[in-house]
Amino acid sequence: MSAAARALAFADVEGAYVGFRDLLVMLPAENYPQTVVGTWDVASILAHMAGWYRELAPEFQRIVAGNPTSPGLWADFDTWNARFAAAKKPGADALDDFDMAFHEFYAAAKETRDEHWGTDEDGTPLPVEALFRDLAIGHTAEHRAEIEAWLSR
Repeated sequence: MSAAARALAFADVEGAYVGFRDLLVMLPAENYPQTVVGTWDVASILAHMAGWYRELAPEFQRIVAGNPTSPGLWADFDTWNARFAAAKKPGADALDDFDMAFHEFYAAAKETRDEHWGTDEDGTPLPVEALFRDLAIGHTAEHRAEIEAWLSR
C-alpha cells in the first residue's frame, strides 16, 4: 500500500526489539538458566522466539507469491514451542542466537515491496504486515512482560 506504512511498521518493530533486548543485554550468563515462567528459563524463551522467527521468515515470500502456509501447520503450538526451546543455547549465546534469528526475519520482511504493507479497505492489516507486527511486536511484548516480572522479583 505505502512506503509510509512500511516505514512505520519497521520503526515499531525496531523499537520493540531494542526494548526487549535491552532487558537482557546486561544479564549475567548465570541468570540464563533461572526459571522465568512455568518451566522456561531465559535461554528457553529466547530459543522459542528465535525458532518462530526462523520458521516464519520464509512465510513472507509465500504470502507475496499467493501461497501462504495453512495456519493449521502451526496449530500445535506446544509441540513447536517445545522443539524450539529444546534447541536453546547456553548463557549469553542464547541472546546471540535470538539476535541472528530476529535479523533473518527482519531481512526477509525487508525483501517485500511497499504494496504488501498497510491495511485493506476495512482497516485490516495486510498479511505481510500482520505477520511482521504480530510476531515481532505482539509476541515480543508477551515475553517481555514475563521477563520484566521475573527481573522485578
